[in-house]
Amino acid sequence: MSDIRRLGPEDLPLCRQLEADRGWATDEAKWRLMFEAGEVYAVDAADGDGLAGCVVVSPYGDALAGVGMMIVAGRYGRQGLGTRLMEHALEVAGDRVVELTATRFGRPVYERLGFRPTGNLTITTGPMRETASSAAVRVATPDDHAALIALDAEITGADRSKALAALLSMAERVVVTDGGFAVAWNAGPHRVIGPVVAPSEEAARELILAAAHGADRDVRIDLLDAYPGLRPWLTGLGPVQGPSALPTMVHGADRHPGDRSRYVAPILISMG
Repeated sequence: MSDIRRLGPEDLPLCRQLEADRGWATDEAKWRLMFEAGEVYAVDAADGDGLAGCVVVSPYGDALAGVGMMIVAGRYGRQGLGTRLMEHALEVAGDRVVELTATRFGRPVYERLGFRPTGNLTITTGPMRETASSAAVRVATPDDHAALIALDAEITGADRSKALAALLSMAERVVVTDGGFAVAWNAGPHRVIGPVVAPSEEAARELILAAAHGADRDVRIDLLDAYPGLRPWLTGLGPVQGPSALPTMVHGADRHPGDRSRYVAPILISMG
């Protein structure tokens, strides 16, 4: 098997070919964000047909790294490639705490490598009925970005300014309230809402409604455990939940850093 190499944006077609092999369909906008905010690593297929597997590592300052898009081509499954790629991702992360959202296929690999489950993420997608939002929420301006990034660092325990700057540059809508914010951006068929930080469940609802305002496509929000009441509330507005919740996991610590009690939805970049 070939060595693991770092890919560049010019390799994006190879990544999309690989995920198509497994029935995934990540929008090009998400891939471009991953290349800009993270590091994409892969192994070339021994048969010369594209990639055998890939993984994305997103370092957030010196404290935290996100890992996702762990994909192995079907013909190279059960040969240890997933483990090899994740071990490489952990080497890249170094002393950082590493977090990810696992699929049911990836979870056994991650547990063998020392990842611990910490909670759940629920994928929610679909058309969203128009509902009036609160006057307490306003559209952000560039003057708000520094405070938004500082609040994100408080919540996640890490400097995600590079990823957030990339996301803010492509966002359709950014809204803020006292102690919270939400970023909305279009990716293929979805208005993606995330990250979302909110000081209360009520504020989270107001931010989500404001971020979804004017969407010309289905809305996607991946809900974390901060406010469980958001799940039935959101499905009451139209979007539907995926068939099962996905486990969030962490490596190198007992828990995620920061104050995750106010972390409503993540930067929707990848799963593994």
